[in-house]
Amino acid sequence: MFIIQTTVDQKAMTALARVSRKTLRRGRSGPVRTLAWFIVVLEAFLTATYLRGGEDGWQVNALLGLFMLGCILGEDWVNGAVGLRKVPPGSREVNAAFKDESCYVHRTQAAESWWPYDQIRAAAETKDYFVLLLGRSQGQVYDKKGFSWGEPEEFREFIHKKTGLKVQYIK
Repeated sequence: MFIIQTTVDQKAMTALARVSRKTLRRGRSGPVRTLAWFIVVLEAFLTATYLRGGEDGWQVNALLGLFMLGCILGEDWVNGAVGLRKVPPGSREVNAAFKDESCYVHRTQAAESWWPYDQIRAAAETKDYFVLLLGRSQGQVYDKKGFSWGEPEEFREFIHKKTGLKVQYIK
């Protein structure tokens, strides 16, 4: 049995967004990110060309390139912020109990939910969190420091055994 207490905040939701992008949404966001990196390189090339030629207007290209770079680097943070806005204030303190049965319990001040292990589509961990993805737009995040019963190493093996999924490590 494992009991995990987690506060769902910006850091937790950013981790959830990153894991979702790198696992279940991998095929959808890859081409868009490739195009965005192409635009950054193109804008850098145009900025250098304008500067070398002594032309005005290089500032627009530099700003567009920096804006696109900011979008790429801040994508997970923005998606996490949008996701956090969807979490009601009464659901930001989570108490989860993982038992050796066919489902686990996810409790908040607002509600109690029972989730079967077979609904988990992907399991991952970051330096600070375990993330269980139930779909492309639905997931749960659990703080590794929030274990009041059980240890993170044992939990990793438990989730693997219950779901048959390898717990992926995401940087």
